[in-house]
Amino acid sequence: MKAAAAGPLAPFTGFHKDGLSWFRGLALAQNREWFQAHKAAYEELWLNPMKSLLAEVKVPLAKIYGRRVGEPKIFRLNRDVRFSKNKNPYKTNISGMIRFKGDESGAFEGPAALYLHLGLDEVVAFGFYFLEPENLKQLRMKIVDEKVGAGLQKLVNAAAKKGLALDGMETLKRAPVGFDPKHPRVELLKHKGLALSSSGVPKNVRFTVGLKKWVLDQAKAAAPVVKWGLAHKLNG
Repeated sequence: MKAAAAGPLAPFTGFHKDGLSWFRGLALAQNREWFQAHKAAYEELWLNPMKSLLAEVKVPLAKIYGRRVGEPKIFRLNRDVRFSKNKNPYKTNISGMIRFKGDESGAFEGPAALYLHLGLDEVVAFGFYFLEPENLKQLRMKIVDEKVGAGLQKLVNAAAKKGLALDGMETLKRAPVGFDPKHPRVELLKHKGLALSSSGVPKNVRFTVGLKKWVLDQAKAAAPVVKWGLAHKLNG
């Protein structure tokens, strides 16, 4: 017997303020019994609006970047606690992502056209959060190139003026081995990725339909840096 097809998504009208209370309850309980008992509320307050939001920004994101993007992905609330000191089994935010499409077969998915998580903490991010060693080496050589690196720095500075900060899975405290600690672009060299993020969502759009426009405005601000990374094939 085939499963029933999912119905059409409702238009995105914003997340409900009651959603924060839901995550506060999960944070206090941190057990499967509480989650199962309140799962329907999670779907109404968070999961369904997130599906609608990601579906509605997919095409605009492709236009902003001039690139095809993949299907939205929403991550499970369960945490991987195997290598973490924090053994709480559940996250206190809902997270989703839209990646760039790779070749025509769709076998490769590139960096994030959009990543966001919302709940008791909030992050909206774009670009190359993590780079493999060879790709990271490639980025660093471009950063120290006088012309190419200076151009990238201008793009990063312009994004910073719009409220976006450099981000990545890891940031070194010092210049990487073999690079001048006094290099004018040493802060770029310290990052092991080339992502931009905005921590926190403005209060006036947090629970309104205006969140969609705000997310797309952040993507427009990040796009020059992300497109630079794509053009320089940082994803391989």
